[in-house]
Amino acid sequence: MKKLDKTICRLAITGEIGAGKSTVAGYIIQSGIPVLDLDSIAKKIMVTDQYLREQIKAEFGEQAYIGYGLNKKYLSEKAFKKGAVHRLNALVHPRVDKEVAKLEFKIIEQGHRIIAKESALLLQHGRPKEIDVVIWVKTSEVIRRNRISQRPNLNQSDREARIKYQSSLNLSQYLNRDRDKILDNNGTMQKLKAEVSSLTKELKNVCDTLYQSHN
Repeated sequence: MKKLDKTICRLAITGEIGAGKSTVAGYIIQSGIPVLDLDSIAKKIMVTDQYLREQIKAEFGEQAYIGYGLNKKYLSEKAFKKGAVHRLNALVHPRVDKEVAKLEFKIIEQGHRIIAKESALLLQHGRPKEIDVVIWVKTSEVIRRNRISQRPNLNQSDREARIKYQSSLNLSQYLNRDRDKILDNNGTMQKLKAEVSSLTKELKNVCDTLYQSHN
């Protein structure tokens, strides 16, 4: 595999479940910065990567899959509710990292010099060395609970398990107060869009400075 291109500026979009990370990511894409959704990539390779499928079955049982598809309800029960998320992540994350590296090189070949990664658990094991700037999407618990209550794929028990798990991680401890950005998402969509627009302009300048320092 090719060596990681250190002249690329890498952003991270993170925050707890229901904070609005995907909305922020969408606005950032509109600004011309490509965003890799790590959680979606993980869900995809858990189905398409045969080696990973076998690992998950061995760890969590054949019931982890229904036919060719992922048994999300069963796996959520096993992982989030029974404290085995770390075991699942230990299997999935290395495969995700390989896939992300491939996608990054394709984006770099297209001429992009800034790449963003979106994930709720991106800081779970500390701050990744390659990340230059973290965008922490912060929203009140009341608003987050209201948002995720409208998700049809999660029942009440699943929602509570995920909220409890993510809240226990204290991910904000890995923020760099001098460089990282906390994005308040307690207002309107219009306000958020305006703030993201202003932020991306600022970050492009930050990344230009970082890029020049590498050369």
